[in-house]
Amino acid sequence: MHKYYMQKTHVNKLFTLVFLTMLVMLMSVKPVKASTIILDFTSNPSTNIFGVSTNAFDSSPFGFTGLSHSQVIDSIFDTVVEDFFGYVYPSLPPGKELDLDFEIGTIGSGPLNGDTDYSYFKIGEDYLNQTGALGHACLSCALTDNFTYSAGAVVGSIFTDNLLGLAQLALTDEDRINLIAGTTSHEIGHALSLPHPTSAEANPGESSFGLMGTGASPTSMPNGERILDRAFSYSNFEQLISAVGLRDIAVDVPEPGTVILMLLSLTLLASRKKLSK
Repeated sequence: MHKYYMQKTHVNKLFTLVFLTMLVMLMSVKPVKASTIILDFTSNPSTNIFGVSTNAFDSSPFGFTGLSHSQVIDSIFDTVVEDFFGYVYPSLPPGKELDLDFEIGTIGSGPLNGDTDYSYFKIGEDYLNQTGALGHACLSCALTDNFTYSAGAVVGSIFTDNLLGLAQLALTDEDRINLIAGTTSHEIGHALSLPHPTSAEANPGESSFGLMGTGASPTSMPNGERILDRAFSYSNFEQLISAVGLRDIAVDVPEPGTVILMLLSLTLLASRKKLSK
């Protein structure tokens, strides 16, 4: 009787472990976040809040040699995400990240994550030649608690035909990606409250100029800096933290069903071994 009681107790402990593991797993599932930036490379044409229309993004004139068009789009997107989440900043507490999400999407379709607070940035050609700018955006209007425009507005654009004039500075595909992605992150920075700096600023990137640097006044950044892997300056990142807030870094976990089956199998295996002794 004593041996049977010990075996039963062992099985109960294993099932308790399974239950607790499932509970922790469910608590670790990444929740939907409150602010999403959607990058649109394909709408043709589309019009932003300034009344400027763009065609879809055409990567072919840039001279990419090792990337397909879809790979170029994915690389631009990944680099933009890296600009906001990929660097270490003293003002960023361990285990925290900006409370911000990014998606590739199409204007009017809404975000895949179901957020109700979202805005669009259009990457494409200014086919009517309405502006000579590399890009533009409204200041602070993508902030969740300070929407200047309603959710779902196209609050900024990156004009790749105008960027093409700087493509001769790029010697590699990475340079070309940095040129387009850096301008995209710059305009998103404006929509999240960041202004142009008056000079180079300390930052963790490859350039002495942060991502908010501009070739015009007040920064007067040399165009050659645009092909480098730039980052937001330390002071700019502090402002981003203040503007959008922070969240816990979510831990990716396997699908619940997979984990449950694995744990149950281990439990039954352990129980059989114990009972056979």
